[in-house]
Amino acid sequence: MSYFVGIDAGGTHCRASLYDDKARLLGSGKAGPANVFNDFASAMQQIEHAISLAISDSKIHTDSSNIVVGAGCAGGQTALAKEQLLKWRHSFKQFYMISDLHASCFAANKGDPCIVIITGTGSSIAHYQASNVAQYGGHGFFHGDDASGAWLGLSAVKLLLKSYDHIVRDDEFCSVISKELGLDYPPSEANKAKHIDAILTRFKLKRATDYAVLAPIIVDLYKSDNKTARTLLEKGRDYLISVLQANKLSSDKPIFITGGLASTYQPLLAQQLAQEINIMQGSAQEGAMLYARLQAD
Repeated sequence: MSYFVGIDAGGTHCRASLYDDKARLLGSGKAGPANVFNDFASAMQQIEHAISLAISDSKIHTDSSNIVVGAGCAGGQTALAKEQLLKWRHSFKQFYMISDLHASCFAANKGDPCIVIITGTGSSIAHYQASNVAQYGGHGFFHGDDASGAWLGLSAVKLLLKSYDHIVRDDEFCSVISKELGLDYPPSEANKAKHIDAILTRFKLKRATDYAVLAPIIVDLYKSDNKTARTLLEKGRDYLISVLQANKLSSDKPIFITGGLASTYQPLLAQQLAQEINIMQGSAQEGAMLYARLQAD
């Protein structure tokens, strides 16, 4: 008997779901960051670890040679990741890799045409039609990912630093962000240089996941009607809308949104676009599994 695994591998974590040959969920596992473009070897280690946890959770007795894997990976659409996949030796029966967007499209509308917006650690938008995925954004933290959790966190850090120069004045916002970073606010003139050094040292490696941990704090501030947090989320909303409208994606197909920030952006987008925005119910793991089943048949 063959089993199928669906993978959702992103910049914050990797989730694996194990299914039987009738697509019934048997077990799940979760591992660490797995962006195949940033670090292919590490991503594959996390994917294998998540799969082993899913098998353990299922309580079934099988080995990897009976498992067909569909992996929806952040960065999976890049030529570099595809080239590395060809060189990678694995023990699975079959292993298929697509982008996380592609997997989400499969899950969102059961293979029918749709638009999918991802707002997690990173951000991107997909137009899915006739088995083809056109991707917009999703170029990585350094080159975009506006509206994402990492973008929100970076924006907050920039605003905090600007407050030290008296350019930004929002004591509530800066105090909450400072507390999350383990700093007092406002710092005395004598301690200001130490605070700046602490912030720059903390974010020295400039990893998206490091900034994204601030996103839930910003969302909470937005819910309490903080002006700065509201401005940031509205800027994120406006970016997503600009992509949809510039590419004529917001008129004739259902729009789904997923990711850690989906429930925050969904009403903002729906109100501004005056159309329904659906929170995606199916998981990217399910979409990746469905893709693998189609390829394996």
